[in-house]
Amino acid sequence: MHKIARLPDSKIMQNSATPKSGSGTPPKRRPARPTGLESLKTRLALRDVFFTGQVDAKQLLQAFDRVPGLLYFVKDAQSRLMAMSREVALRVGFKNEEDMIGLTVHSYLPPDLAEKYIADDQRVMRQGEPLCNIVEIWFNEQGVRDWIITDKYPLRDLSGKVVGLIGTIQPFEARRKMLASLGPVGKAADFIRDHLGEPIMLSAIARHAGFSERQLQRLFRQVFGMTMQQFIIRSRIQAAIHELTRSKRSIVEIAMMFGFSDQSAFTNQFRQVTGMPPSSYRKRYFAGFTP
Repeated sequence: MHKIARLPDSKIMQNSATPKSGSGTPPKRRPARPTGLESLKTRLALRDVFFTGQVDAKQLLQAFDRVPGLLYFVKDAQSRLMAMSREVALRVGFKNEEDMIGLTVHSYLPPDLAEKYIADDQRVMRQGEPLCNIVEIWFNEQGVRDWIITDKYPLRDLSGKVVGLIGTIQPFEARRKMLASLGPVGKAADFIRDHLGEPIMLSAIARHAGFSERQLQRLFRQVFGMTMQQFIIRSRIQAAIHELTRSKRSIVEIAMMFGFSDQSAFTNQFRQVTGMPPSSYRKRYFAGFTP
């Protein structure tokens, strides 16, 4: 009987891993992975082709319509509206979005609001940087002026040039619940709005919010871009605007209602905020020139 020579285990493994010549089964190889830079350039090119040649940009805005309490708008470099939520059009008196295409805010808003919005637009497009957490006045679902928070972001073409902006609008109350940084400031703002017809001491506001006056002033500047005193005045003017346009009370009565010492002081503050005296604002409103 012939003895069969036994190969070492290492040789057996080596031979079994090597396909026989002519077997027709090539060895499996992993695909070569592109270098990081090459891979990134390829993927960015795919993205650019997708967005510039395959997708209608307006379709991307549809997702915003599904977010409760969030409105959007898109403007070109001249601050002309190119797209917006349907609710935006309804709140300023239009029946649909198409009626607003190509308009600037000067066409449908009073000067005090329009000039502020345009100034912010131009700042975003001039600097090429987002402008976020803008606390300002707009219109709520009832068509009454109310506080909102606006974010604006520059839009660039493929060369990097700023050609417009996209913005979002949220009610102040809804946004306040989302921003933890507004905690004490939100409490202070509520306190102010609940006591507009009374003398409001900064110490009382700070005590209600649980912060020192200095800390609260700093937070107000960070969140609202204004001091507590300025916030109080703007809130009183906003409440006065509602009375001017929704009641027949005299200007003196309205001034007294919201904590102004006399009609002269009220008129001066009103003009600084809106650009016109209260009597003129009321006339323009009822003449149909303002929403």
